[in-house]
Amino acid sequence: MPVYIRKNVSYTPPSIYNIQLEDDNDYLLDPDQLRDILPQPYRMINKILVQLLDNVWEIVEGKENTILAEARKVRPPRLEEPEELPVFNNATALKESVDGKYIFVGLPNGLAVMETQTQTQLHAWEEEHAEITDIKTYLISPDWHLIVTVDDMAISRLFLFAFNHIFFVKALNENSPEATSKILCQKCEASKDGDYAGLVLENTGSKEVWFEVHKLPVEGWQKELESIAAAISKQKEENEKILAENVEDPPEQVEGQPPPEQPPQQESPRAPVPESTVIEQLGVKFSQPSVILKVKPPHKLPLPPNGSSSVASAISKVDTGDVLGVGTNHVLSSAHLESRDVMFKHRHDSMLKYLPEEKEDFTLSATFHFVNVSRMLTFGLENNTPEFRPVAVMVWWSGSPHLSQYSLLKAAGKDIEFKADIVWPFTSNITCSAVSPCTTHLALGLENGNLVLWDRQLGLDKAVLTVSDKSALRSVRFLDPCLFPMDQPHYPPYPVSSATFLLTECCDGSQALFDTCDGSQQIPRCIATEPENDDDIQTLLKVIPELPELIIYVQKNGSLYIKDIGTGAALCQVVLPPTHSLQSPWEPIFALGGGGNFLFVKAEGTEETEEGEANDISCLFMYNLKSYRELEPYWSREHQKKDLAVYTDLDSRISSLMQERLQQQALRKPHMQNRWGQLRSELSMIQQAHAVPLDSLRITF
Repeated sequence: MPVYIRKNVSYTPPSIYNIQLEDDNDYLLDPDQLRDILPQPYRMINKILVQLLDNVWEIVEGKENTILAEARKVRPPRLEEPEELPVFNNATALKESVDGKYIFVGLPNGLAVMETQTQTQLHAWEEEHAEITDIKTYLISPDWHLIVTVDDMAISRLFLFAFNHIFFVKALNENSPEATSKILCQKCEASKDGDYAGLVLENTGSKEVWFEVHKLPVEGWQKELESIAAAISKQKEENEKILAENVEDPPEQVEGQPPPEQPPQQESPRAPVPESTVIEQLGVKFSQPSVILKVKPPHKLPLPPNGSSSVASAISKVDTGDVLGVGTNHVLSSAHLESRDVMFKHRHDSMLKYLPEEKEDFTLSATFHFVNVSRMLTFGLENNTPEFRPVAVMVWWSGSPHLSQYSLLKAAGKDIEFKADIVWPFTSNITCSAVSPCTTHLALGLENGNLVLWDRQLGLDKAVLTVSDKSALRSVRFLDPCLFPMDQPHYPPYPVSSATFLLTECCDGSQALFDTCDGSQQIPRCIATEPENDDDIQTLLKVIPELPELIIYVQKNGSLYIKDIGTGAALCQVVLPPTHSLQSPWEPIFALGGGGNFLFVKAEGTEETEEGEANDISCLFMYNLKSYRELEPYWSREHQKKDLAVYTDLDSRISSLMQERLQQQALRKPHMQNRWGQLRSELSMIQQAHAVPLDSLRITF
């Protein structure tokens, strides 16, 4: 078989031993061909070296650009030289009281209370292996506080603080040491006035998660604390008598005479009894809370089939349709669902490989809000209920697009599991939520970047806003209504609702401001864009109570800042000593006391010993924010407190309108006389316009 081979064809570059001489008349128009092609293996080595140098040069350029960008940044002032407190260096949690007078400190073996102004310890509750990691405080009386804690073993406890003493009430999910499966508390919060407490519990054995609501006997606690107050006041009177008996005037000595003889002491003087001893001797047992509601999470997709044996029994279990449900009560049997599954797989067998992989199971968690009376409740449930008392609880579960509302006024019987009164479905899974302090406005952040705003007082969907097209919402919060520039309207004469700002935060680090005013929510104000560097991502922590326009945030690198919410500019950086840093950049341990005058921060660091070994140390630092010059303009501002929602009943509206009408009655007569005087001039103007004689017009009154 003939083989045809082309002559004078070289498929590889010539070797270094067989290179033709260069021709002086040879030239190239392409500058990339100035260098000859290297033979193998030098060509591969050259390509690797060039790629390596390019990668190194890109890294060098990136670092130089980062250094230049950091140098060009405007650095905010630094709040330095904090005061190191000699107490509570091993604090595991910090939380200020509602009135700002006290700081509740979680310890590895209990709970303590510190006075904000003097930084002195008032009282401590101790128990071994009770490391408090989360603290919530509520004001149930002008001087009495409710404390809700969760420790590292996921046990939730209730405390009362009064008379500078911590009273232990109950452990809501205490487990016995012999139990194989334990009940853990993921989250525990109470309503604003401490009437109800909500817990998210998990069973370690069955992996079951549910939500419970406990009715707290606040009125009973107040009566029991009043009995303690009566005993303390009675003991104070006895202590005053004891001090008066112990202090006696010595007999006078006359000059030139020997001193009088002292009578022999028969008994030692009695000592006054302190308040702590009186409280311990009383041994008051406080009333115990009771469970009134239990909510289980919704079923995961696919929904389970109807387990009824017949069609009639299946139809009897279906809801009447008065309340929109989550789809669990249906008439689809297991055989029907299996046949649909088989048919789907048969028709789309070639496309099944393109389906997204199922995500791994994650721990469910519930977010809940206690809400007051509104027009969105079932008719009749809010009767004879004060406006400031919670009457319902809203619950949504992670990975679910449904928000459920349950009534708290139903009679608590043996069956504490009942259906939701209202179920709101949304287009995407809920990621965050917030309720205004008066509970009239509800904001929900969705996974698709949308924000849904509801007016619960009117029962209307106020707005659906697009915050981000590529990131989910991470947090949303209502700001103080005093920041919104809205004047009181002249009409109507009775008070009307105001408006406020809504601060949103996305997972990519961007932040925006929306307002709740009618018709203007579509114009957001961006106060922070998506950062180029991951270390610059901000995590919003807490608004300063007395300075509602300032908020504290922390960056991923552990830097703590205070910034203006309206402008988004960082005002100052809270700087720790060089040897210390925040314990956790995501969840730092801090508290604001005295209405925002003092900032307490827990920090950790290392210390070298004489032997050269490094020991871990922790300290509690205090910053006096009112003494820093950068914050003086904000302290000098006056904030006029106003309510976001105003409840005005029908009788008050009619009374205000009638009073305004009576005030305007005195101006009615001169107004009518002036109007009649203007009538002839108006008629003459009409006559001139139409060229009609005045005598031809007949006016009848």
